Amino acid sequence: MSILERLSDPELLNQMGLGQKLAGSLITAVIGMAVCMVVLAIIMLAIRIMHALMSRGEPAPAQGPAPEAAKTLPPPPEIPTGASGVSTPCAGTVKTLNASEGAVVREGDVLLLMEAGGAVFQFPAPAAGTVKRLCVSPGDSVEAGQVLVILKDKEDGDNA
Repeated sequence: MSILERLSDPELLNQMGLGQKLAGSLITAVIGMAVCMVVLAIIMLAIRIMHALMSRGEPAPAQGPAPEAAKTLPPPPEIPTGASGVSTPCAGTVKTLNASEGAVVREGDVLLLMEAGGAVFQFPAPAAGTVKRLCVSPGDSVEAGQVLVILKDKEDGDNA
């Protein structure tokens, strides 16, 4: 008796205790193959639909609003001799100004607060001096590198 004949003989398989196991495995395999065939049919249908849509010659749907023109920084303010600028390393929104034009400040005095990425940053005076110009107002959006405040350096005769 050949192997094929042995595998197809239910009486022999039952004697070996393989009849129900083999039938269960066979049913599982058939179900698995049927599921695979259904998935493949769905994929082929999706490919046909996509091909039909692409071959119509219609323009592709818009991908959202057109990108805004590249933002440019405002021209940097002129910083006179004997003065220095305080600039921001990142983009953000000015929250509070703690100094006014003409105010005398000491090194480390907080000039303004800015929010960026959910965090609030302090901008201290880099040196003692007088606030010559505030280049921003509360609520202004600022870009990285933008000058926020211009300080006139403290002169030897100043008491700041």
